[in-house]
Amino acid sequence: MIRAALHVGRRLLENLRADRHRPPLAQLDAIADPERFCWAVLPYAARSFSFCIAVLPPRMARTLCVAYHYCRMLDTCEDLPRDAAAKEAALAAFVARFEALGADGGKPPPVQLAPPPPLDGALARDPRDAVYLLLLARAERVDRCFAALPPAHRAVVVRLVRRMGAAMRAAVATFAAQGDTLRDAQQLSVYCFGVLGQPMRFAEELACVEAGRSADLPEERVALAAAVGEAIQLANVARDLEKDTAHGLCYLPELAAAGRPAAPETIAAARRELLERSLLLGARFDDWLIGVPSPRFSLARAGGLLMALFTLRFWQATADRIALPIVAPHERVGRLRAACTLLGSIVSRGFAADSARRLARSYVCAGRRLFPNEVAWARAQRVAMQRAAAASSSTPGRRSSPSAPAD
Repeated sequence: MIRAALHVGRRLLENLRADRHRPPLAQLDAIADPERFCWAVLPYAARSFSFCIAVLPPRMARTLCVAYHYCRMLDTCEDLPRDAAAKEAALAAFVARFEALGADGGKPPPVQLAPPPPLDGALARDPRDAVYLLLLARAERVDRCFAALPPAHRAVVVRLVRRMGAAMRAAVATFAAQGDTLRDAQQLSVYCFGVLGQPMRFAEELACVEAGRSADLPEERVALAAAVGEAIQLANVARDLEKDTAHGLCYLPELAAAGRPAAPETIAAARRELLERSLLLGARFDDWLIGVPSPRFSLARAGGLLMALFTLRFWQATADRIALPIVAPHERVGRLRAACTLLGSIVSRGFAADSARRLARSYVCAGRRLFPNEVAWARAQRVAMQRAAAASSSTPGRRSSPSAPAD
């Protein structure tokens, strides 16, 4: 327990010291030790996820760190190349690196996986992109950490890479066919499941492996992972609305119809729509977290709650930003609430469950204030959950048994 606490303290300190606006690229690149490199680059490659991974127990944290870096590399292959053909080629090449590990991902890795797809450094639009490109170029260091993971952990990481790779290739094709625009709410749910619902599913699969259970989740658990993942991913979409619409990428059809640059009132209306959807789905966070297996003392429970708290805090700030009076003072997420939740959840399953229920109620209370009555809220939540469930059952790579991405 003392060792785990020291691990958490060290990782949290690295996160607090990191200046994400001025990443020390040369210093990061000079770190030859694979594990040191993975931990050093994580605060710059991730946002709130870096803190959530930092509070996990060391064995699980290493696997989540490697998995996050691979997801980040996939996202870089999907995001930075200029055209659909280049995106597709980069994604296919990255997923193909894991072919040597077999259909279930359980074979021991070779001495070295194939090199990652080369992307030009000139593709970087800002310092954050430069970190992403550095991480991709140094994938071999992450591969060495991956090779040191327990075999069962490697298998679920490979599942995640293949599922996300398939989902991202499908998203590239959708955006290319529709002028870089998603046409309806269902397409946005499918996109969110591929990007963040799959990692939430992976987190539960890993917890099941640690508990000695099968990693094959029932459909209702995958649907909950889709709902929670969408609630979190919509925050990322809302955060980058101005940048994405300026580049012609529109996650809502009304943004495409508004033209470029989108007017401030159009952006505000889009944020309100995303806020509403996230609150509808975030209200199910307690059902998801309580169903994830965990031991009596668990840093992982705290990490999950911290992620949901960060997301709620973002949406509360967004509501203030667009002048929506939907957050009562006692519902606000502050440092004291986060710290108490974090500490209590580590030592008590019951406290964690109660915290998850209180957190879900905060989503519900804020969300209900956007609707005229309880019936309207319940109807909207049912529709949102149906979309998430449909997305989890129709997205490429959904099968429990890993398979190669669709061509």
